[in-house]
Amino acid sequence: MKRKRLFKIVFLSIVLLISWGVIWSWFVTRTVRKNNSDDSMKNQHAIVKNIIVTETKEEKKYWEFYAKSGEYDSENNSVKLNHVIGNFYDKDNEVSVSFKSDSGTYDEKSKKVVLNGDNLFVGKNGSELYADELIWQGEDKDILANGNVQYIHKDKIITKANKAVFNSSLTNFRVIGKTKTKIYSDEDDKKKYTQL
Repeated sequence: MKRKRLFKIVFLSIVLLISWGVIWSWFVTRTVRKNNSDDSMKNQHAIVKNIIVTETKEEKKYWEFYAKSGEYDSENNSVKLNHVIGNFYDKDNEVSVSFKSDSGTYDEKSKKVVLNGDNLFVGKNGSELYADELIWQGEDKDILANGNVQYIHKDKIITKANKAVFNSSLTNFRVIGKTKTKIYSDEDDKKKYTQL
């Protein structure tokens, strides 16, 4: 009888010791587990092909773009884009500006689109804008152009500058830094590209 009782006490002691160890380790590692799960949720990356992003509000389209590939970074809420084409829309929901670019980024929070590399914007009024970097921050905000800016309006006005600021439809602009502007008549069309 003493032997059975001793066996029960030893068995119960082992079960209690193991239970205490499991409970203690759960409490000790709780902070580590929480930090690991939070970090993994904070910083997720996804590589995506054939991305289409559109911003609409109350059934009105503000802009849309297509990229051949991209990488989403959840920590910064941004998407890096490769080989991008797209459109920006005016208040009448018509395309006001179309663009293409080698690469760019889209910030989900600020809705800012930054295009880098070989950039081309074409306005519905026939104007063309080339620059190393173009920043679009919304229909009601100006387009910022940086580096090797060249603006051509209906082959009559050609402006080159280091920097420029354009309205969202490319109809008004302000050049900054070293600039050069030429205005041509119909007779001068053949000469203009060799002179500027």
